[in-house]
Amino acid sequence: MTERKILVPLNQSKLSLEIIPCVEKLFPPGENELLLFYVTNPPGNVGFGEPDLGAGYVPMPGDESVKPTLHPIYASQQEDNIRAHVKAELAPLLKRLRDDGYEVSIKVGFDKNPVAVILRHIRKSGIDMVAMTTRARVGVTRFFFRNIADTLARESKVPVLLIHPGRD
Repeated sequence: MTERKILVPLNQSKLSLEIIPCVEKLFPPGENELLLFYVTNPPGNVGFGEPDLGAGYVPMPGDESVKPTLHPIYASQQEDNIRAHVKAELAPLLKRLRDDGYEVSIKVGFDKNPVAVILRHIRKSGIDMVAMTTRARVGVTRFFFRNIADTLARESKVPVLLIHPGRD
């Protein structure tokens, strides 16, 4: 029976994945559900893609009405592409965690403000805890370069476990 629903925010940095061994040590499978929440900016410019001339389509002589044309690319298509890529990248980790007994899923969030999308997801999904890594800046650099983990720890209504991975 699941006791805790743990949100694990991830991004493209390898640092974000370094929380996984800590989660495995502190929160046993069977008692904890893990939600790997990959956060990224929304797709930018939508527009038209180049025709795929390598597709093998060759117009018949005199057939000017049918030519390869630019195809519209929509934000939803770009989001679907990003989701598929993230799921493929995280598939080995997902399999390993499931094999170890965790109930685990992947979700992708799109927002220019990662803290806002994480906080929204915490409220919407009934998350009990957040676990993530941080660079743990201190002093003046912390004042000027507030990071996502620090802001999330201050604004979240649920406990936030922050791990500062050591350097090898």
